[in-house]
Amino acid sequence: SITFLLLIQCEAGLKAQDSLPVITGAERMEAYLPLIRNKNLALVVNQTSVVGETLLPDTLLALHCQIKKIFAPEHGFRGTADAGEFVSNDVDAATGIPIVSLYGKNFKPTSDQLKGIDIVIYDIQDVGVRFYTYISTLHYLMEACAENNIELLILDRPDPNGFYVDGPVLDSSLHSFVGVDPVPIVYGMTPAEYASMVNGEHWLHN
Repeated sequence: SITFLLLIQCEAGLKAQDSLPVITGAERMEAYLPLIRNKNLALVVNQTSVVGETLLPDTLLALHCQIKKIFAPEHGFRGTADAGEFVSNDVDAATGIPIVSLYGKNFKPTSDQLKGIDIVIYDIQDVGVRFYTYISTLHYLMEACAENNIELLILDRPDPNGFYVDGPVLDSSLHSFVGVDPVPIVYGMTPAEYASMVNGEHWLHN
């Protein structure tokens, strides 16, 4: 299991109209900025990783956080790759940050790719179905962080299908990158809740 798993959950905040908007983990900066100050960061993010309308990397760079690399999931950091398309390592033209693909030669960060990193931040909006590969990336990321004794910080986002559970549990003989853990097709959890279950059920292989 991973020892240093840090979760920044979503909250509900009151507006003047008495509605309850969701405050995502990424927006709760007062909760996690003290955890990442003066640390070497790696981000696992894509185009959904926003604070307001600004991408999380841009937000953190403006606050002088030390982003050393970005790990890109399926579809790439900017979300421009097609489903199933090989994602190559690159350098982000806008920020100059190296991009390491987790949907290319390897699905799991290597020890060399994590060298010099103090904490990894995961912040991706998911849809809550087993065959979307972002939870597979999260699973392998957790393994890599556990193996290399690196803290993992998950900035949580709501599951749009979090109000129900449906479909069969994965047959272990059909294990693949579109089915890593023994969960139903619609599993009813946010990414942080999912990570807590993976950790608690000892599904990590390390």
